Amino acid sequence: MAGHAPQHYDILQNDKYGRYLVANKNIDSGELIFTDTPFAFGPKPDTCPICLGCYAAVEGRLCSKCGWPICSKECESAPAHVGECDVFRAANVRFQPTDDWTAASPQLDCITPLRLLLAKEKNPERWQREVSTMETHTEARKQRPSWAADQINVVDFLIDHCKLGNRFDKELVQSVCGILEVNSVEIPSRGGFSIRAIYPQLAIAAHSCVPNIVHSILQSNYQVQVRAAVSIKSGDMLHLCYTYALSPTIVRQDFLFDSKFFKCECARCADPTELGTHLSTLKCQKCDNGVVMAVNPLDGETKWMCTEKQCAFKTSTTAMRKMLAVVQADIDQLDALEPGPQAIEQREATLNKFKSVFHPRHSLLLSIKHSLAQLYGRVEGYEIDELPDIVLERKAEFCRLVLNTLDIVMPGESRMRGMMLYELHAPLMFLARSEFSAGLITQEKLKDRLQEPINCLADAARILSREDPQSPEGITGQIAFQSMEQLKASIESL
Repeated sequence: MAGHAPQHYDILQNDKYGRYLVANKNIDSGELIFTDTPFAFGPKPDTCPICLGCYAAVEGRLCSKCGWPICSKECESAPAHVGECDVFRAANVRFQPTDDWTAASPQLDCITPLRLLLAKEKNPERWQREVSTMETHTEARKQRPSWAADQINVVDFLIDHCKLGNRFDKELVQSVCGILEVNSVEIPSRGGFSIRAIYPQLAIAAHSCVPNIVHSILQSNYQVQVRAAVSIKSGDMLHLCYTYALSPTIVRQDFLFDSKFFKCECARCADPTELGTHLSTLKCQKCDNGVVMAVNPLDGETKWMCTEKQCAFKTSTTAMRKMLAVVQADIDQLDALEPGPQAIEQREATLNKFKSVFHPRHSLLLSIKHSLAQLYGRVEGYEIDELPDIVLERKAEFCRLVLNTLDIVMPGESRMRGMMLYELHAPLMFLARSEFSAGLITQEKLKDRLQEPINCLADAARILSREDPQSPEGITGQIAFQSMEQLKASIESL
């Protein structure tokens, strides 16, 4: 079987998980478990028109042969585009541009399913062995609006308009849509827009909201590398997190049910405190000391109640969903701001506005603090060497809060940990130097205090060196290594 090292894991099967992966040897943290090449990749549903060769914005340019979005002569001959180009030319089916090149284009919904079908023709053995057995959840999908949309935009379009009825049947095309909906992974592309890909081995890994494996995508060929995030014992199941790890339980559960058609029942989802992280916990508005938590988080319609015995406050999951959606919309607006002084000030104002509503470690506040940890020291008016100690301390506090949360919900070596360790080194370094210049600590104590930022940089460099060298994380890893060398040299010259 191409693409992975069989000595590291076995594929088992049961009723709960279907097929899943189990380590068949002890695996060290950071160790490569397997690599996997995508069976097919291409645009996600609801993408705006992007180049079908490199996935960059196209602004009105079309392929000279088939008339579909392509940004350059070079991309016209991109291997991924050639197959569909032949299909569209033969059927004389051209892309119909609209006035707005930034709006979602349902016309592109057919591209990735078509690529999966063409890959099936080209590599029938790999299709049979690795892809045809993937879960499609056909009955559940039939109940959803996306089924009818796929029928029109993908199935009928490819079979009737593109005249592919002699090569594929409609049932197969619908099941390819199902394979993509249930199993594809969103990945970054060279062109800047995220796309989706089918990785046959990665798709077998079961989900947990506390994963023990992580994956990195190499953007040159979209190969995925899967590593152990923590030490894994022989016989342990390999778990990937299919959701954003710092989301609250309601949001993770809804996402998994809507996109992957299952209900997660992991230990984190079952615990109202989310393993003590309080990512879902609210402050009680009725009494002073109480916090509000789900009575039974695994029940989608559970009551939420105050923990104080004498307080009778309770609310519904429906009300909770509404409130989370409203606050999330506020945060999405913050995330749309250009990185500048306003981006910091508006986030601080939003934290202030909601601090009496949510537990200080709640997911929504944590996501704002995570952004602030990255913005402080990087934007005009808040450059790192100009930050007063109190703001340096705030940056360090936010970094530590994110890192302490990751220790529990995403333990071990992950991209996010690498990036946060890099952010943490700067305030620690500047605070130590500022105390030394103020005469508060001796030179020996300064050397001692600079050990922690060196360790942060060493860990960040090690973790991020596994990322694509052109990605923001890969570049940060290289900077972390250089900064560590410089800091060591400056300590030696003290």
